[in-house]
Order: sequence, then structure tokens, then C-alpha cells
Amino acid sequence: MSHHLDYPADESLDITDCYCFAGPTEDDGPRTVFGMNTSPINGIPWNPAGYYELRMDLNGDLVEDFTWRFTFPVDSTGAQHVQIAQLTGDDATNRHAPGEIITPPNAPVDQVLDLPYGIKAFAGKRRDPFFNFLAFPLAIRQALFQGTSPDLEATLPATDTFLNNSVRSVILELPTGITGTGQIHCWGTTAFYQGHGQWLQVQRAADPLINVIYDYSKIILDPPPHPNSPPFDYNAASPTDELVGRPANPETDPAKGIWGLIRDQTAAVIAARGNFNQGVHGKPTALAYAAWVADTVLPNVLTYTPGDNAEWNPWHGIKSGKGLFEESSDNFIKMVLNYDASTGLTQPGPILDYFPYLSEPPAS
Repeated sequence: MSHHLDYPADESLDITDCYCFAGPTEDDGPRTVFGMNTSPINGIPWNPAGYYELRMDLNGDLVEDFTWRFTFPVDSTGAQHVQIAQLTGDDATNRHAPGEIITPPNAPVDQVLDLPYGIKAFAGKRRDPFFNFLAFPLAIRQALFQGTSPDLEATLPATDTFLNNSVRSVILELPTGITGTGQIHCWGTTAFYQGHGQWLQVQRAADPLINVIYDYSKIILDPPPHPNSPPFDYNAASPTDELVGRPANPETDPAKGIWGLIRDQTAAVIAARGNFNQGVHGKPTALAYAAWVADTVLPNVLTYTPGDNAEWNPWHGIKSGKGLFEESSDNFIKMVLNYDASTGLTQPGPILDYFPYLSEPPAS
């Protein structure tokens, strides 16, 4: 449940996970694998009217410098193809910009594509590579909504809720000619056209769990929206929105927006547990500990340096991309609880040792 099941309106646009890790090293430097999975559980086909977007910031301003837009047109026989547009500069933030199409006409799905600029691409149905015990994040979600301490041990023994599930994956392998060798930020989005010149972004993903366990209906907006406006939609936001509302004194002052909500709901849970002052991340107050959590997970992007070993485990001081072998969901829960929570699950495999790394989907 890294990001599963929080967009029930259209499973094909529901992001399950976003990931970024090291590919092979070549003469010009390490390559970077950057991908996103959608359509949890059954891996149903992509929405032909949807955009599936991989976004990358190269200079640390949290504004994308590259966007790779995957679309999936259907031909007269009913077969789905993949088209990838590469958008750079100002166009990378503009869903109306056409970009440069880097795939050949009628490019097939389920095949590795060698594309211009040294890019490899894949779009296909795959086995869900991530593992999770759904009872853990559900317990954390309830605790955050109620301001209580969850009893994770009562949910054990753990089983892999998503074992043998299928997803739809869009994956790139990028050379250092694109990524450079310095720190990059990555995230994924999905969107669909709702008419009148408007695209609706329905999902955004990077770090695990953040999108699904906090109660975003309680975000304080300043100024408030019109009374008839829809509730605040976290998934429609951008990384630059996430630090708005962070006060000058984050450990003590009132906060607003996404940052304030994560701090304040986390503070209620950690206060109920009473362990906010323990361990290497211990702070004098629950609010101060929760401010550390909010600052650690926001902005919600995967931070990665090409060539590094990927691991997302900030409670243990590591935040480098996100790989396919880690308990990323458990690692988020560790931060919320200041406790070394673990399901004990490991990657069930099989994982390929070559691009696209995710294995064939299960037979049924």
C-alpha cells in the first residue's frame, strides 16, 4: 500500500508505487532507472485518455526539468500502443505542450524500446514488485485520524497482501547525459482531460504511504476556498505547494497546509505513544518530533544521486531513491511511531537482473 487504492474512480490511473534506483554503469557514468506502477491488484490496461508522467528535477528547485509523458492510444484492432513525449524546460510543466515524441509510430507495449538520447523504455504488465502487510498502514491511518497509538502487534502475523498481484509499469533507464551525476528529484503523476482546456491531475506519488494515510480533508487553506469548492486534493498539488504553511519556528508555531497537517496529525500519535523524546531522533516535545517527520517526508519527491544504492529509510538516516527490495512502507511507519516497526516481510521475487527489472506478471 505504498500508494495503492486511494483513487477508486479509475483503477487504471491509480498509482501504486514510484521508484528510482541504479542501473548499469557505462563509460559515461551510471544509468538511472526511474519508473511508476499503476492499476493495482489486476493490472488492467492503461486509460487511453490518460497521461502517465515521470517527472524529474535536476537543479533542486522542485520544478520538473524533464517530463516523460506516456500515452496509450488504441488502434482499429483494439490493440494498445505506447507513445512517449519528452518535454523539457517550461514545457515540462505544461500538459498542453506536445513535447518531442521519442517513440516510433505504433510502438508496442510489453517490449523494451531503445530510444533517442540513450534512453531505454518499457511499458507493460508486470508482477507487483513491492510487498506489504495492509493491516499496518490501515492501523496507522486510523491512529492518525483519531490521534491514538496503534497496536501493530495485534495485527500480526504478517502476510504479503499484494503477493502475486499485477500492475501496469512505465519504466525508463536514463544515461548521465540526461540526469547528470548530481542529486536529482523524481516523482510520478497521472492525469486525464476533463474538457474545456483543462487537465485534472488525479495522482502524484514519490515517498511511500504519505498520500493514503493522512486526512487531507482537514488541511487549513489560507485564504479558504469558496464555500462550494471541492475538498483540498493532495494528489492535485505539486512539490512546491508542500512547504507553504511551514512556520518560521516549525517546532512550536501554528502551521497550515500539507506541512502543517502532517506535523500536527503525527504529533497527536507520537504524544499518545509518549516516546517523542527517545532515540536518535528524539525531541523535547511531540510537536518538535513531528516537525522532523514533516521536514523529512516533504517535499514528497524521491531524492537520488545516480549510482547510489537505492534505499528509502529516513528513520535510519537513509533517503536515496527507492528500490525493489526494501520495506519502504514499514520504513515510513517507523518515522511516524519513532519505533522500529517491521512486518518481517522480504522481497518474494522473482526480480530480473536486467532492464526492465520487474518480472513477468503472474499467470492468473
